[in-house]
Amino acid sequence: MEKPVRPLESLGRRVAEALDELGVERRQAVERARHRYLAEAVRRPAPSRRGSFAIAAALAGVLLGIGLLAYLRPRPLVFTAGQEPGVVETWVAAPDSRAVPLRFSDGTLFRLEPSSRARVVAVDARGASLALERGTLHADVVHSAQSAWRVIAGPLTVRVTGTRFDVRWSAVAEEFSVAVTKGSVAISGAVVGEERAVRAGETLRVFVSEHRLELANTSELADGRGAEPPATPPAPAASVAGTGAAPALDQDDTKPSAAPTATPAISSRAPDWRQFARKGSLREAFGAAEAAGFEAACQSASPAELLQLADGARLSGQPASARQALIRLRSAFPGDPRRAAAAFALGKVAFDQTGAYAEAAEWFATSIREQPAGSLAREAAGRLIEARRRAGDAAGARRAAESYLTRYPDGPHADLARSLVR
Repeated sequence: MEKPVRPLESLGRRVAEALDELGVERRQAVERARHRYLAEAVRRPAPSRRGSFAIAAALAGVLLGIGLLAYLRPRPLVFTAGQEPGVVETWVAAPDSRAVPLRFSDGTLFRLEPSSRARVVAVDARGASLALERGTLHADVVHSAQSAWRVIAGPLTVRVTGTRFDVRWSAVAEEFSVAVTKGSVAISGAVVGEERAVRAGETLRVFVSEHRLELANTSELADGRGAEPPATPPAPAASVAGTGAAPALDQDDTKPSAAPTATPAISSRAPDWRQFARKGSLREAFGAAEAAGFEAACQSASPAELLQLADGARLSGQPASARQALIRLRSAFPGDPRRAAAAFALGKVAFDQTGAYAEAAEWFATSIREQPAGSLAREAAGRLIEARRRAGDAAGARRAAESYLTRYPDGPHADLARSLVR
């Protein structure tokens, strides 16, 4: 006995039959349309030769127009680094003995002074963006109404609105300066805030860690330095030769010299390394500290002075001594905000001088962790990408790149970061 047909089954069967009927009608409609198209094609006259030529001429005109547009479009500038073709996103390091010129095809010149390091971040037909990691960069820009040049130095940006200036940046000391000799520039970033104009004859100095800036007349600064008395009596020529340092006036000493109470002979034999450090002669400061006993100098130095000693040691090619001073800062001053700057400097020593890229990555990450909104955070984040990539940590480099783009989408390492997350 057959099972009774349920209402739901009956409904499903009727739907299926209806769909089958519609399917047949649809196939018949498609076949009728195909026959009509073929019949129309047979009756349609073939295009004339003149019409074919007209179509071809129109297409040729379009292609010619596209070609002219491509030809007339301004081409990106090209540059050289020293005697070699310049490569965007490649660091250029000037040796201690000479400067390295960056020459652009429009006649613009950037000169990387000895012991300085920079790179061209991006370049187009109107100009370029450069990142100065350390040292001094001299600029002589061929300026026009369409020019777009900028220099990024730590947390500050120089937008070029004039033609000739010098930029200096010390990441360890967190000190920035720009001296304009022709035209003008606009500075923005840490401490400065919105854009501030600096014109020919003016020098702007920014002390990031102190949240302080000074805008002064360049000639007055030079005259002031020349008028200041030395902190100690000049050392005899024989003593200077023995330390490798040159006698110089202390630019920070504005008070009259007091009567000497210490033994002048000891002072002349071993110039105080702090005297050199205060005027920015960090190599000489390191040499004097080493001659007097580097360990003792580190033990008596303040956090700011330890950063200066470390920078002097690094510039003198002594990474072990630089590391000694920086570790001393981090261990002896656990609550000092400069510990993050010391971590950043330790990363630079490991990356640039010992090739310990995994160690460098750890120090850069430490600097960011300790001061995520600090003035060195952006540069540390960029260097973290480089260090992890050099260490062979592709996944870590990608994570660092993603984090960088989230925080600094227009930063100097943004192009490198984008190349790793594609």
